[in-house]
Amino acid sequence: MSQHKLQLLIKVQREREDTLQGQFVKAQQYFMQAEQKYQGLANYRTEYIQQSQQQGANGLGGRQYNQFVNFIAKLDLALVQQARLVQQSRQVAEQRKQSWLKMQTKRKAMELLVQRADNATQLHIAKQQQKLADEFASQQFYRSRANQQ
Repeated sequence: MSQHKLQLLIKVQREREDTLQGQFVKAQQYFMQAEQKYQGLANYRTEYIQQSQQQGANGLGGRQYNQFVNFIAKLDLALVQQARLVQQSRQVAEQRKQSWLKMQTKRKAMELLVQRADNATQLHIAKQQQKLADEFASQQFYRSRANQQ
């Protein structure tokens, strides 16, 4: 495959890699936001329970107690749902990270192939130049010997 085609393939790989990196960054940000929301809900639940316990020390009516229990149940449900979302977003972020790293490895391998091909070409050129220089030097040597005789 020609160098030009390989360079074009590397360019395409780099563009794909950049796209995958962008998708990973977005997924990572979404995961972090979901995790922050989960922590916020958990903190709110804890604060709500503490406040309710302080109010309960003065006595709670049956209706207030039922409202408290129902609201805690809703918070617990929201926490379970948010925990699922956190887990799913963590998995998506990890999958996108792996896709990005895989593409990066593939691009680097292609760049290494191009580098090796360039090195082989340069070595071949250097050998040809050395051969020409040796031939020129030996012809001059023979000419100078012939002129001396």
